[in-house]
Parts: sequence; C-alpha cells; structure tokens
Amino acid sequence: MKTLQLTHPDSIWTWNNSSKKKFSLWLPYLLSINPIPRKKHQFRFEYNGGEVEVDLKNVDFILIYGGKTNCTFPLEFLDLLNDLGIPLAIHRRNQPRPYFFSPSNGSDNVDILSKQIEFRTNERKRCFIAKTLIRARLEKMESLIAISGTTQEQLSAAISIAVVRNIEATATRRYWNAYYDALNIDVSRREAHIVNSALDACSTFMAGILLRWILFHKLAPTHGYLHQPTNYISLVYDLIEPFRYIFEQAVFASYQRLSENNTDENELIAESIKELKVLLNEEVWVPTMQITARRKNLMHGVVLALRSYLAGETKRFAIPAEGIRKGGRPIKAAFRIPGAK
Repeated sequence: MKTLQLTHPDSIWTWNNSSKKKFSLWLPYLLSINPIPRKKHQFRFEYNGGEVEVDLKNVDFILIYGGKTNCTFPLEFLDLLNDLGIPLAIHRRNQPRPYFFSPSNGSDNVDILSKQIEFRTNERKRCFIAKTLIRARLEKMESLIAISGTTQEQLSAAISIAVVRNIEATATRRYWNAYYDALNIDVSRREAHIVNSALDACSTFMAGILLRWILFHKLAPTHGYLHQPTNYISLVYDLIEPFRYIFEQAVFASYQRLSENNTDENELIAESIKELKVLLNEEVWVPTMQITARRKNLMHGVVLALRSYLAGETKRFAIPAEGIRKGGRPIKAAFRIPGAK
C-alpha cells in the first residue's frame, strides 16, 4: 500500500502542520522492515495484516505495538530515523512502560536545557509547575468526581512535590473507582483488562505526540517536574496530565459502544484510537488565551507554554486548556497556538 493513499487504519494519524503533509505510523505486530531498492528513504513494513510502503521523509513519528515478533531493525533504518529526526516508540502488550528511541538534538541558541534543569532543581519553581499541571488534571476529573475546596486549598498551599503527588494520588484513586463503576466493570487501573490495554495504547499514542514537540523545542524528555525519575520520559508524562481526560473519554465511549458485542482487546484498541483521533481534531475554546484551537494543537501549546516560561518570555506557566466561553482578558503570552483562531 503506497503512502500516497495513506488513510490506513493502522496509521496513527495524519495532520498537516506545514506546507508538506507528514503523518505518524501505527504499526501492529511488525514482522519485517526492508529498504525498497533504488528508492532513497523508502521502506516496506510488513505487519500482521498486510504491508505498507513508506517514504520516511513524510513521517514524523512511528509507533510499533503488539506482542513479540522476530522483526529486526536494520541499522540503515535506525540511522535514517536519527538523520530525519523521527522518534520511534515501541509498546508491547503487558509492558509497563513503552520505550522510545529519540533522535539527537541540534543546537539551541536559548540554551533551554540549562533553564529546564535549573527550574527542576529549584523546589519552589518545580512545585509551581507541578501544581499547575495537577490543578488542570483535577479540573477534568470533576466530570466524574467532586473535588472539594479543601483539596484545592491543600494543593495551592503545597510546598513540596511529595505533597502534590499525594493529593493527586488520592484524587486519582477516587476517579478510577468512579470510572470503572460507570462502565460497570470490577477492575483496578493496574489489573489486566481490555479497557486498561486500550488506555495504555491511547496514552502511548498521546505520549508520542508530546515527545515529538518536546524534542522539536529542544527540551529534555527525561527531566520532568512532577515525575521525578530521569530513567524514562518523565517530562512527557508531566505534560500529558492536563490532557489525560481526552483518551479516557475515547476509551470510555468506545467500550460502551462495543461492550454488548463481546469485543476483544485489539478491536477495542482500534476503536479507541479512532475515537481519540476524532476528539483531538475537534475545535475547543481556550479561555486563558481567548482563542479557538483543535485539541491536538493544545498538546503542542503546553510544550510552548513551558518553554516560554522557562526562557523567561512569559511570566507564568499557564496551560492552554479547553474550557467554557466566558469574558476576560487573555494572558500575555510570548507564543501562539498553531492553528488557533
């Protein structure tokens, strides 16, 4: 299948952010990767269900998922991913964390990496960023649970990451109980279940989008603020917090539609990804900036917001989150959300 006709069900997404359309590939149960003779940058991917020919110059992210296979990765392929700046994510079934191969970063005149680490070692600034992220997360939890004024006050008063994480963990336990109760299933978030598999897959999908923008804007994906370890992409999981509700809604709606038909894991994952694409492409109102933008561009926006704050270009870290249309002045931001109206 040629990528010129790529509306492929196993492709993550296609969107146009520049004059040249690029897409992200979602490849299930990959079997082989082979260069196409006499065609520079072009490879043939064989997977469980078919094959696709791809010009890597048109790709911005690749995700491989599913069970174990005997696929090998040619060094020529990996070298080209690095040269073209294409991140590669691999997410196996029942794997606690996906793993990522990130292209090497180029130069950055602002030296944003030093600023990122400086803010990370300053407990007050680090705590402010973490509280901002969790405040946005708690706000979206209110679709299922009530967040008390006392909880909000405790979060505002928190002066350590440990306290912030404890507040988030307490609310999250209540949230997941309500989420599974609403779906009428008796399971916890860490147990094996097709809903959890779909949540993991959609989380990896969105993590890949954030990783793309984090790398593009020269931030270090392993240096987060809320998530402390540096042995995984902690900044990605920091910045996904305000947007988790999107893939949670996608899985929720998909499971409700399919549950009467004894759906299997792969079907639910495919349907959830399809629903997630729809949600991410919807336009929403962003009160802090008084603009309309697609949800997918808010994920780029949160990276821009953090970078602008770290660089001292914007006075405070304000997340471009969706909300109800109301009056007020937009924040003074030194960046613009791509595609905003």
